[in-house]
This record gives sequence, C-alpha cells and structure tokens, in this order.
Amino acid sequence: MTLYLERSKPRKEFKNLLGHANHLIITALVGLDGIERGVINDVPKDLRTVWSPKDAVISAKRSRRLILDMALIRAIDAIDVYLREAVRKPALIQLTSFRRDLDSAGLSIFKKMLAVEKHYPNLGRIPVAIVFLMIAWRNRGAHTEADLDAPQIYLDILKDNARELAERFSGLDAEMLLGGYDAVRPVTFKEVASLINAAHQLVAELDTRLLTSLDIELFLKDVVWTSLSDSQKLNERIDQARKRRAVSIWGKDPSDRGDAVLRFLGQQGFSKIRTGQQSGAVISEDLTTTLSQLTPKSVLRWANPPS
Repeated sequence: MTLYLERSKPRKEFKNLLGHANHLIITALVGLDGIERGVINDVPKDLRTVWSPKDAVISAKRSRRLILDMALIRAIDAIDVYLREAVRKPALIQLTSFRRDLDSAGLSIFKKMLAVEKHYPNLGRIPVAIVFLMIAWRNRGAHTEADLDAPQIYLDILKDNARELAERFSGLDAEMLLGGYDAVRPVTFKEVASLINAAHQLVAELDTRLLTSLDIELFLKDVVWTSLSDSQKLNERIDQARKRRAVSIWGKDPSDRGDAVLRFLGQQGFSKIRTGQQSGAVISEDLTTTLSQLTPKSVLRWANPPS
C-alpha cells in the first residue's frame, strides 16, 4: 500500500506554537478595548492580585503594544523551532551542507534564514521578504543583532510588489510597513497578522519542498529507529527497549504483521489517503511491503544508523 506524508512533525510543532495566533491576539485586544472604554474597571477575584493603574486607558494602550511585540517574537520563535526540529531525527533536512549552515548560525534566526534562502532560493519572494523584515524589526526593537538589518533586496521586493502585497495580506500597505520599520515604531495589529500569515506561508512551502526532496528510505529508517528508541522504560537499557518495541510490531504473525506496520506508520504521521493536490513524501507500495516482511532482528539491522 502506498503511504503519504503531507505535513512533517516539525511543521506540526510550528502550528502548535502559532496556530490560531490571530484569533488569540484579537481576543486579548477585545479585552483591552473593554478597559479603554470603561466596561472593565476591576480585576476578577479569581486572579487574586491587585490591579490599580493610575490611568487605565494608558495601561491598556501599553499592554496592546506589549501583546503585539510578544506576538512578533512568538512568530519568529516558531520559525526557529521548525528549523531546529527539522534537523533532529527523523531528519527532515537531510542535506549535509544545509545542516552545517544551520548549525553555524548558532542561535541567530537571521543567519538561519540566510541559510534557508541559500539552499532554497526559489521560495516565495514576498513571504521570505516579510519574514526577514519581521526578524530585523524584532532585532531593532529589542536592540539585539542590531547590525543585521533586513537585506535591501527584500525591502525592494516589498516596495516593488506593493499591489500583490496588499492583495495577499489583507490590504497591507507597503509604504506604511517599510516606513514603520525604518522608524522602529511599534507594530500594528494588521502588520502582526500579516507577519504571522507570512510565517505560515513560508513554513508550508519549505515543508513541502523538504518532504518532496527526501531520500524516503533513509527517512523511514530514521523514523523507525527514533520511534524504537523513544520507548525506553525505567531501568531498561536502550537496546532492550528497541528490541521490545520491535517485537511488539514485527514479531507478530506474518498474517497480522502488515496491519501492525501500517498502524505504526500511521502513528508516525503517514496516511493511506492523499488530501487534495498537496504534495509531500511518498512511501511506495514496494517499500511498505518490504518493511512489512521484516522480522524484529532484521528491522533493527535495517534501521540501525551507521556509526
């Protein structure tokens, strides 16, 4: 049976961090609006704290800025998490030079994005440009990595594609966006929402590119070995854990082993159904058949990474 993987585990981690972000930001802003209009003037008793601002309206405005700034940081962190998870086993990023460049970037998400741009230069220009702007804006506001401004080529992309930018990002105004970046003013809600949208678009496209370029057998070996290794119990050696887990799947009667392997792969995110036209990684029927015919000993030999 042919199996499909259309969304990687790193992308799911990204969505866990940034999913429904706009809705949650709006929820917080609605609450702050209630404070500004005097609808809310006391702290709920279950918070068990004191809230007595000298000027509630000013406090609400400052809180709005804090929320938007934190949302900007969260979006950048989510991209960083995606890239960090993509190099961990089972490795979504298999290209040695790409992995090396990401490692050389250290903690700098700016340099990590330069590595992404280097190895995938044909990613959507506008989302990439917005993400670079987002990172640089955050760095300027926080006075970190201040020498790393958004590359001029991406500022020009946003300026030269103002109409497309507005169409794709809910009327986002390129001139106001770039002007705000130059002035290092606080980001607006529309800008934050657009930046988050761009982060989603960038990760979605990069994820598809990485999935479709996988050496699928190597990736599947990583998947199997990582899963077997993650099952270790207290006071159990790692080799014992792998053997026990392998026996629980590949030790079944040959008539049941195929279904057990398919269930195992389903737990790892592989599906029998391809949804829509979305592309991704494909495990051929021949490969799933081969995997289903392995025994506990042979699957451990097959999946064991080179020393």
